[in-house]
Amino acid sequence: MRSTQQPQRPNAGSLLPASLADTELDHVERMVQYVTHVQGAHSPRGIDADYWKKRLRVLEQTYDLVATQRQRVARLFAMLERGEHDGRAGCEPRTAAPRRAFVA
Repeated sequence: MRSTQQPQRPNAGSLLPASLADTELDHVERMVQYVTHVQGAHSPRGIDADYWKKRLRVLEQTYDLVATQRQRVARLFAMLERGEHDGRAGCEPRTAAPRRAFVA
């Protein structure tokens, strides 16, 4: 008899239904769009492209995704990769708007 047990791997029967993934997927999708297009260098520490990639991997491992959901996940991974290669998603500093002189 072995004293240590192997961790159980999730199978399709232990995954959450795809219908429950849409809310999580919607949230991650909005945040990935924000991180890659708007936020730039001002992303909160630790919530950058790598963080969202981890969230997507967890989503893939937790839910029994249907084909359209898997396509959305793949598209989000691609957006994150493009953002990193384009210098976005926390890699390129944003320029500040010019300040106006105060006239009394």
